[in-house]
Amino acid sequence: MSFADMAVMETFRLLDKVRAEGPKERPERPNIDFPQVKPHRPTKPKEPKSQRTDPLRILDPGRKKLTTVESQRILAVLDESIKNAEVVSLLPHACENVNRFSVVLGVETVLAIQEHEKIQSAFKDAAQKLSDYKNMDKESRKSTPAAESELHEDDYDELQMIESRRTPLEDKVGSLTLIDEEEVHLSKMVNVQAQQLKFSCRNILRLLSINPAAVNALRSEIKERDQEAGSMIGYMRDLRSFILERLLTTPLEEKEKTDYLREITIRERKNSEVIKKLSAELQEAIEDKDMKISKQNDEIRRLKGDLHQLEKFSEEHIRRTKSEADKQQQADYKNSEVKQTKLHTDLQTLRTQLTNQTSEHRESELALRKRKYMIETEVENWIQKYDQDMGERQAEFEDLDTIYTEEKTQLNELEERFKTLEEEYTRIVEERRIAQEKKEREERELAMMIKASTMIQSFWRSYKCRKALKNKGKKGKKGKKGKKGKR
Repeated sequence: MSFADMAVMETFRLLDKVRAEGPKERPERPNIDFPQVKPHRPTKPKEPKSQRTDPLRILDPGRKKLTTVESQRILAVLDESIKNAEVVSLLPHACENVNRFSVVLGVETVLAIQEHEKIQSAFKDAAQKLSDYKNMDKESRKSTPAAESELHEDDYDELQMIESRRTPLEDKVGSLTLIDEEEVHLSKMVNVQAQQLKFSCRNILRLLSINPAAVNALRSEIKERDQEAGSMIGYMRDLRSFILERLLTTPLEEKEKTDYLREITIRERKNSEVIKKLSAELQEAIEDKDMKISKQNDEIRRLKGDLHQLEKFSEEHIRRTKSEADKQQQADYKNSEVKQTKLHTDLQTLRTQLTNQTSEHRESELALRKRKYMIETEVENWIQKYDQDMGERQAEFEDLDTIYTEEKTQLNELEERFKTLEEEYTRIVEERRIAQEKKEREERELAMMIKASTMIQSFWRSYKCRKALKNKGKKGKKGKKGKKGKR
């Protein structure tokens, strides 16, 4: 049994003892009245009521630290076991790089590690021999020499010590499993080497316990650790966390956890019943849906049949249409042959017409070419005559241009003189016009005055005449009235 196994068994034994006894009561301290001074603590903001707690929080232990000495010892043993396992798992790396760690480890530790390496190699050789011997046949086993000669005197002492520690049950099992003496000797040799390897590990751990720097140096080489050793250390750490949780949990908390889990189980059962009910409803809904799907499948099948009938009808229609198209094609082919013969005859006639017209056109082209030549010669003559006439006209134009320039200078002089005369003339005409307008205005005014005076005179005369007639009428009436009175 290794040191780690013994530590684990001792840990479980102490754990059971602590859980059976429960937490111990601390001795009461004498009450001493000290003046209490309340420290100033900042008030924490109130959490909102809507904040919900974690439902799994009840499974966490209520305490955060161990209160009893036994539980602290158990945890310390576990921590020491994990630390020793970490160091032991790195011993092969230390054996390979002993020169590198020689300064940190010290002379005594280096010698112990070298001795451990020798024991480890001897153990591997013995285990290899035992495995090879077990794989051998019976005849080959008889030919191999005895393995006792390979044991040293110290190994015999260790072997006798192990045999003295073996129980009768182990002897019985050994007698059943190991048949021949050679296998017994090899297995004893392996056990001796394993025991020496165990003692060597304990010795190295004892030497490293007084050298923390060496332990830290070895533990820092985490990458060099084997995967199996790393997994074992991980399991030990998980065991430590589990044991710590069990040590922190009181019997009352354990009961609360049990009640909580029982309540959760009841809820789970109720939820399972609800799930069964909902599953039944879901099954009914699925059956209804399957029924609807079957009806729809029947409808699809019927529609497919109708579609098949339509396809047959369409195939018959296509066949009939194709036969009619073939007949029409044959008729069109016959008509096209007749048209082709007719077009061939027309083509022959047109070709003869083309040859006749080309001959006629060639003759007309020759006549036109002759006419063109005559016209070109005539045009050249006209061009020569035009050039001659244009030369004469150019000379005449130059003479006329000189005469024109002279007359233009004279015209400019006369225009300048005429401008002065024209200004005088316009001034005189303007004066005459103003005088004429003044005279006409005076005549109009005079005529208006004469007309007004004649009108006034006529009105006055008419007025005088009317007044005279009126006075004459009044006198006549008075004379008539006097005559009547006299009568």
